[in-house]
Amino acid sequence: MALKRLNNEAAVLKLIANGDEKAFARLFYAYYNQIGAYVQGLTQDTEVTGEIIQEVFAKIWIDRESLPQVKKFDAFLFIICRNHTLNHIRRMVAERGNKEAYRLELDAVHEEEGVTSLADQYELIDRAISLLPPQQKKVFVLRRQGLKNPEISRRMNLSIESVKKYQHLAVKFISEFVKGEALA
Repeated sequence: MALKRLNNEAAVLKLIANGDEKAFARLFYAYYNQIGAYVQGLTQDTEVTGEIIQEVFAKIWIDRESLPQVKKFDAFLFIICRNHTLNHIRRMVAERGNKEAYRLELDAVHEEEGVTSLADQYELIDRAISLLPPQQKKVFVLRRQGLKNPEISRRMNLSIESVKKYQHLAVKFISEFVKGEALA
């Protein structure tokens, strides 16, 4: 994808490197639609496209001191954009895989336990969730809502490892509870 370069690009990059926000805004608006079209073509999601572009330009602003060394900013921007987009797509594929694995795991537990109706399954799971310790419960509920471990970590002021441990303990408890109830 060929990007239309900004006039006086080298001078604009030097101004940005020195913290000039107006120059940065000029750069942003010069490339936003061009990069947006590329990212949109890959993600097919307008909201995700906007997030990726914001992340890319935030990275550029954070690392602005190195901009004067960039000889071809359009190529530099394209590579950063491509990498951010591909990383996002990889994360989405992994999340889908994790959600599918989680669903399959729950289905296997339910099948193994002989839980007959979907309503019975949800009732048992809800009862098990209500019995979880507060931190485990909150982590489990936030994961069910689709939040990722880093976001849960920030919201709950926990380490990512603690979030993972609470999630593991919650799933283990729920599984054992449902098994125990099904056998009773």
